[in-house]
Amino acid sequence: MINLISNQLDANIIGKLVYLPRCMKMNVLQNKKSVLVNTGIPCDMFNVACLIDCDADLKSISDSFHNFPFAWWVGFGSDYEKCVQKLEKFGVKNPEIESGMYADISKTNRISDCKILHISSVTNLTSLWDFVAVYKKLLPADAKAIEQFYLSASPFIFGKQSPLKLFVGYVDQQPVSTGALFLYANVAGVWDVTTLPDFRNMGIATNMVRHALFYAHDVFGYRTGVLTATKSGEKVYQKIGFQKIKEFFIFNIPA
Repeated sequence: MINLISNQLDANIIGKLVYLPRCMKMNVLQNKKSVLVNTGIPCDMFNVACLIDCDADLKSISDSFHNFPFAWWVGFGSDYEKCVQKLEKFGVKNPEIESGMYADISKTNRISDCKILHISSVTNLTSLWDFVAVYKKLLPADAKAIEQFYLSASPFIFGKQSPLKLFVGYVDQQPVSTGALFLYANVAGVWDVTTLPDFRNMGIATNMVRHALFYAHDVFGYRTGVLTATKSGEKVYQKIGFQKIKEFFIFNIPA
């Protein structure tokens, strides 16, 4: 079962990374060895290389980004340790390490300790602008890139058949957090969970994850949730029922 969920987690991550760029007809190349997403936007949030097979040509992949910043994601399949070693020999070092986790949604506690947060789905430009506003405050250097990407993607985000659902969390009508749900590979992936610094340690991120999980469960019938978490986030999500099953290594490459 764990191997199945691990494969579903891999597929959900890759599906989420390529979904909007493919909809917008950006440069997406996917094969058995790697996945490349080059949006042409100077931000490593949107430009990604997923290394699946250690035999992939690293120089060719790196050169394809034409000096745009991007992020290498490693952790897919069974050869990920060799992939990490190959990247380090290539000169790419010091990855961020995130835990891949899963939960049985029916066994997750619905009761939230956070009573100040109101969560809304992103369904129009006003709410999308609030979603973008949180990210722009968190990453001011990438503000223009974030605005460009999400506003260009808005027709595909609002589509009723879209597997991607975005959420904004408000405190006193102020947007302070974000979350995303990607429904793919028979699992509900919870991504893009952020909170503005002044509102952290209040249970807001945990409440956002719960909201996304039960939205997937109650509206679409999904039974399994997946996500990736930092070391500090891992402990928080374990409290609501998530279990660690693997690790991902993320190397951020500047322009």
